[in-house]
Amino acid sequence: MSRRQPAKRVLRAVLYLRISDLTDTSTSIPRQEKAGCRKAEDVDAKVVEVYKDEDKSGYHEYVKRPGFDAALDALRDGRADVLIVFKVDRATRQGIPQAAEIIRIVYMTGCRFISIMDGIDSANEGWELQLTIAAHQAHKESKNTADRVGDLRRNERDAGRWMGHRPYGFRVTPERKLELHPEEAETIRVIAARVLDGETLRSVARWLNLQGYDSPRWASRKERIKQLESKGEPLKVQKLREKPMKSPNSWSWPVIRRLLTSPTMAGYLPHKGEIYRHAETGEMVRVGPEILSFADYSQLRAMFGHPVPVHWTRAAIPGGRSKDTKRPIRGLLADFLYCGECGSRMEYDTTFSRNGSPVPRYRCKRRSMGGRCPGVLMYAHNAEDLVAAAVLSRIGALEPDDPSLLAIAQRWADQAEPDAAARRAELEGLIQEEERFLERLEDEKLNGLFKGQRGEARFRRRYQASNDRLEQYEKELAGLPSQQSVNIGFIDEIESLAKSVSHLVDR
Repeated sequence: MSRRQPAKRVLRAVLYLRISDLTDTSTSIPRQEKAGCRKAEDVDAKVVEVYKDEDKSGYHEYVKRPGFDAALDALRDGRADVLIVFKVDRATRQGIPQAAEIIRIVYMTGCRFISIMDGIDSANEGWELQLTIAAHQAHKESKNTADRVGDLRRNERDAGRWMGHRPYGFRVTPERKLELHPEEAETIRVIAARVLDGETLRSVARWLNLQGYDSPRWASRKERIKQLESKGEPLKVQKLREKPMKSPNSWSWPVIRRLLTSPTMAGYLPHKGEIYRHAETGEMVRVGPEILSFADYSQLRAMFGHPVPVHWTRAAIPGGRSKDTKRPIRGLLADFLYCGECGSRMEYDTTFSRNGSPVPRYRCKRRSMGGRCPGVLMYAHNAEDLVAAAVLSRIGALEPDDPSLLAIAQRWADQAEPDAAARRAELEGLIQEEERFLERLEDEKLNGLFKGQRGEARFRRRYQASNDRLEQYEKELAGLPSQQSVNIGFIDEIESLAKSVSHLVDR
């Protein structure tokens, strides 16, 4: 009798496929899948699942890749014996840390990892080193690309060219400039007029929804679909139609606030929420025509906690705390100076003394902590005197309607009327707190914490009471002296201003 041969175990393989930018003419995904199936046959494995991530970056950590996570879970749960990728850079471009996770899973489960184009197979000796080197190289390639793109974007910003998605109220020309979208621009003007007349953002949002205006996100999607249809790209049209909206087609008060405070409303190029200034000249860069006058735009910014456009302020008097870092301010230039060698913050140091008296200095914080930096060091009085002289010279050359001059005037007025300034800051904080509370209430209601008639009644009472307080705060804030009507007559008192600045420096 012949002995029965034991059945040969069939390996279960999963394929992982990824492409960063899927287009109608792209063949990358089919080619990756074909090569993966062929490799599975070579190692006597059966493909049981194919995981894909389309239009997903493998470099940025904030990008979620459900296909890659599912492929790794299949290995962890024992539902697969082999993971096959076309190339390591398809699996990851995040460098050695993510490669180490793949190695850990292979060690823990005994599964097999194969990268076709790199010739990596965990069944071979030294595959860990091969994977680590390939992952590092993939990360470096992406980083170099990101650096080149960053440099390109800086040049494009200096030239005043638009690089993002179409902003509401505008169309993007082939030269990457902005031109007005007549209907949407008129909608923005109506919104601004109602807000400047004293209506709350919430009431304006309700009115827009009742009138049936498309929200900015929805309007941009409709415009994009029209463009893709005219270009004959049905795959992208289908993907865009199927992509879920993060929020419904409705206006909300945060949308209106972001819209009205965007520099594009005044025709300027935005960057990190402010008007972009040319890297060499420091001039504000225009990107298209204005929808709102600069005066209206400035007033709107002031209403929402920005005293003057493109002007960053903080509690600069030593003895207070920075509004941004919350650290105590001991020197006038704290939070503003950075090391010219390594880019670290310059700290205010009073430990050095000469003839028994302390000599304040600004020094590189990395250097002081033992970091690898030759360090930058300067005496505090020299740096502060230089900045004070430059500020006074600049003030004397400003036009009466210059935004910087208006900001200085506001600070001057706040010193003259500290009670009004303190109340304004207090009201702005109360308004922000009430808005956060209303957002929490809305989230809790969506999560089902207010159930039944009693829960609904309790939600309404709390929501209405908070909304009443919010409107009361906004009304009182609107009744305070307008920040844009401050007196700039101090420009004729430069000597007094110089003494004031000198007093701060001496402190």
